[in-house]
Order: sequence, then structure tokens, then C-alpha cells
Amino acid sequence: MITILGVYLYILVGFISKKIFKEIDAKTLVLLSTYFLQPFLTLWGILLIPLNKDLILSPLIYLIAVFISFVITFSISFVLKDKKDRIISSIAPLIGNTGNLGIPLSYALFGDIGASVATIINLANVFFIYTFGIFFYASGEYSFKESLKKIIKIPIIWFGILALILNILGIKFSVDIMKILQMGAFASIVVQLLIFGIYVAEIKFREVNMKLSILVLVNKFIVLPFLTLLTLHFFHLNPIIKQVILLEVLTPLAVTNVNLAALFNMYPEKVAFLVIVTSVVFIGVSMIFI
Repeated sequence: MITILGVYLYILVGFISKKIFKEIDAKTLVLLSTYFLQPFLTLWGILLIPLNKDLILSPLIYLIAVFISFVITFSISFVLKDKKDRIISSIAPLIGNTGNLGIPLSYALFGDIGASVATIINLANVFFIYTFGIFFYASGEYSFKESLKKIIKIPIIWFGILALILNILGIKFSVDIMKILQMGAFASIVVQLLIFGIYVAEIKFREVNMKLSILVLVNKFIVLPFLTLLTLHFFHLNPIIKQVILLEVLTPLAVTNVNLAALFNMYPEKVAFLVIVTSVVFIGVSMIFI
């Protein structure tokens, strides 16, 4: 629990900084994180653990559950009138905070096996975010062709492919280079949390869409977990691995949702509020695992 609360400390720093210094521009930090810092995080994270069959199966199950859930969340979203709200309710619940919260919490609860499974699931989540996720966030403002161009321009995709190739080939960087990548990775994580705090400070609660909030909570904590449990039923895995997968699915909306919402003009303040709500609910949910 200390690990979880420690992460929220940086969110608080972002929140306070924006309240004190109104001129702070979150969009600048979003661009810095997305195009310069997150490639370091991707390289470092993928090269930490050698790939094997057991580790590969976990993210595949995770992605199967996520894509099946999308069919349901997308169908339900049509109760909302605004196109952007429909996109948010469909895709945001599927982009969980598997990195900043999922990895440290899985390690704290399940040890090395928890950290290994959570790390590889986070890599799958990263690719989901920067392909499928970006496409749908961009579709709120752009055509199919323009959305595709936006995806291609995100450097984390290419760095992720590079890192996977290096991992599969067994090519390892020196300890010194890994330390440099680690510095960039940690900087990326902190900046993302600061961005979230800044957007939280800009929330106007009178603009909060309660129907959207309720729909996201249902999709996040009922639809996605249920379909994940159903998917897990067809695989014979170590019970601990199953628990880690379920925990990763239940993690609150990732701060990356705010980054993407800001990049593509998809109501970042609304998304920041949804991250807060799901984070509060997750604290209670995580107590079940503890």
C-alpha cells in the first residue's frame, strides 16, 4: 500500500505546481514525454527480462481479454450522444496503469514471478496503447488516413519493435547503457505522473459527465474483469500468474490516457477525472489482493 501511495505523491506534486504556477503548460510535458522520454522507458522495460514461452502466454491472454472486452464496451458506448465520449468510454477502461502501479504492486504482492509477469503484460499494454489506443483517440478529430499518420509518427512503436528484436536475438546492453536507459525510464514515469496532476488541477467538476463516469467504471471493474476471468478459465496456468493477470486488468486508468486525450483534443480534463475515480476505486479493490 505504501508503494501505491508513493506513486500518488508525484501526482500531488503536479497538482500543487499547477495551482501555484498557472503558466505551467501540460501540453509541453506531454510532447516531451511521448516523443523523447518514453522511448527510453520502452527500451529499458523490454530488455530487462529475457522472453520465454511462459512469459509470452500471459500478455497474449491479457490482450485476448482486452479485445473481447472492447467489443462490449464499444457496443455499450452508444448510450452516449457525444462521439468523443463514446470513444473515451470504449477505449480508456482498457488502458490500465500496468506500469506505474501494476509492476510495483505485483512485485510487492507476488515477488519475482509477479514482477516478471507484470512487466511483460505492461509491454503488451504499451503496444496496445500506441497502436489500437492511439488510432481510436485520434479518430475523434482525424480521418482514418490522418490517424494512421499519427500512429506512424509515435517513436515508441519503433523503439518497441527494436527492443523486441534485440531481446529475441539475445543482444544485451552493457550495465552502463542500461543505467542510462533507466534514468530516462524513471524520468518518463515521473513526468507522466506530473502531467496527470496538472490536468487534475484543471478539472472543472461542473463539466463532469456522470453518465460517462458510471459507464467507464462499469467497463473497467465489471466488464473487463469478468471477461478476463472467463478467458483465464480456458488456460491452465499457475494460480499466482492468474492473479497477477487479473490484478493488471484491474489497475486504474493509465495516466497515458490523459496524454493521448491532450494530444488529440479528447477532453483531457474529463479523462483526468476518470483516472482519479478509477484510482480511488482501485485502492479498495487492491485490498482484496493484499
